[in-house]
Amino acid sequence: MIYLVYGNQGPTIKSQIRKIGEAFLGSEKPDELNFIKLDGHNALVQDAVDECKYVALGYEKKVVSLENCYFLLKPKPKNKIESDQNYGELLNYISENSQDTDACLILSVASSSVDEKSDLFKTLKEKAKIVQIVDPDEKGWSEYVKAYLDKHNVVIDRDAIMELADRTSGDVGLFQNSVQVLTLYTDHIRYKDVILMVNKPLDDNAFLIFNLLIDKKNAEAVSLFRDLKVQNIQVATLISQLGNQFRLLSQVSYLSKKRMSKEDIASELKIKPGRVYILSKLLPMISDKTIRETLDTLYQLDLDIKSGLVDRNYGFELFLLKFKTQ
Repeated sequence: MIYLVYGNQGPTIKSQIRKIGEAFLGSEKPDELNFIKLDGHNALVQDAVDECKYVALGYEKKVVSLENCYFLLKPKPKNKIESDQNYGELLNYISENSQDTDACLILSVASSSVDEKSDLFKTLKEKAKIVQIVDPDEKGWSEYVKAYLDKHNVVIDRDAIMELADRTSGDVGLFQNSVQVLTLYTDHIRYKDVILMVNKPLDDNAFLIFNLLIDKKNAEAVSLFRDLKVQNIQVATLISQLGNQFRLLSQVSYLSKKRMSKEDIASELKIKPGRVYILSKLLPMISDKTIRETLDTLYQLDLDIKSGLVDRNYGFELFLLKFKTQ
């Protein structure tokens, strides 16, 4: 049994992986021996395949979850383990795997920008079960927010609900964390509490930094970042959001060169036409090579920060200061 789970909603992906794993194991209780979690940033695909081939003594089934499958993304970011990857072994395992097996392999990546034209994705589409976590639309998001608050018996005013929904802007993880903070702060959430405790959408802040960099206003980008630090915005989240902006710009550039209309590009990328128009105006100001190099730089910066090799604040400020469009 093989699954691919992908989309922009990290918490929902994790929940889906847990549900798939528990359903596959059935009566067996998940533990470290029958539910193996690997990080695709530093675990080879052949290691995941090897894990699937051996079930621990005393267990009937096994789940192997390979998360952060960067190699499924488009464009594919650089990774220090890339030269050691054996994608052929993974492709063979997927192609030859039957539904009636004692191992379940779950591949996942927290992004909707997967390369659907790659051999790996095509093989997965044919042989595996694909679960795409779709971002909620405006109506769906409002319904989710209300249902979540009701389920957790949160006392909150109507105008506070609307502001909270707006500030978390379809981000499940951000919304859940914000609710947790608010309920610790007060047992009756009012509009003023949301204004005080929940920052404006991070996507907006990342887009502001993105625009400042394209406009060659590096010093202003650093100044904005320092203001955001006061609001306890996490550098890792900013790097991720900024990477999404450059990845989206790369996709708009690619589709524009195929002479697709702005409306068709918006439909393909599932974004508003106005966003495509704004990004299209930026394309003459930055080369495709720079976009690719920037994505690689952000990936490496995130990896270095998480590995403790670089101070997060210093590293991100240095990136902002050194950025060049050409």
